[in-house]
Amino acid sequence: SNTRPALTRALGATLGYAASTNPTWDLRKSECILAVDTNTTEEHNVLAVPIKQAAKDGAKLIVIDAREVELTRYAHLWLRSRPGTTLTLLAGLLRSVLDQGIADETFIQERCEGLDELTQSLEAFSLEQVTQVTGVSGDQVQEAARVFAAAGTGAIVYALDNVVQEEQTAHVQALADLALITGNVGRSSTGLYALRQGANG
Repeated sequence: SNTRPALTRALGATLGYAASTNPTWDLRKSECILAVDTNTTEEHNVLAVPIKQAAKDGAKLIVIDAREVELTRYAHLWLRSRPGTTLTLLAGLLRSVLDQGIADETFIQERCEGLDELTQSLEAFSLEQVTQVTGVSGDQVQEAARVFAAAGTGAIVYALDNVVQEEQTAHVQALADLALITGNVGRSSTGLYALRQGANG
């Protein structure tokens, strides 16, 4: 169906609120925007406006997509993972944030639980393994992790329109974990934006 409940259901499980976390125009002031498997300018052109404006004003746009979507033209980094390997790439980003010691330790201590379990679940995702599966270089994975973690405000927009429905929940959980370990939840110009099909209205 067009509603694709998996895109928000996992947010409920992870954040306690099964919906996008911030208003659209918050993106205008985001210092870093991570766009995951979304042809935003075609499917969600209203949302694309603040993303493009932010990028033109110096925000770092990171695009994860096997396709060359229009947003790749505005991207600081385009992680062109092989089709079907987005989840492995996200695991690599999570592990890279933790391995590089650039997670938001204060936010994690105050607001998160389950860090040990997350760290254990990422053991199989070394940079070498992630590169082998996704085709994205380890340098790019590490740089994307650094850029997103270093931003004062980082937002994540995702449609997962390349991802089969039964795998979407795991992808959303990984994105929520990325927002949490970098402290990008609960403030203006941060958060997670679930882009359902036909959301142009």
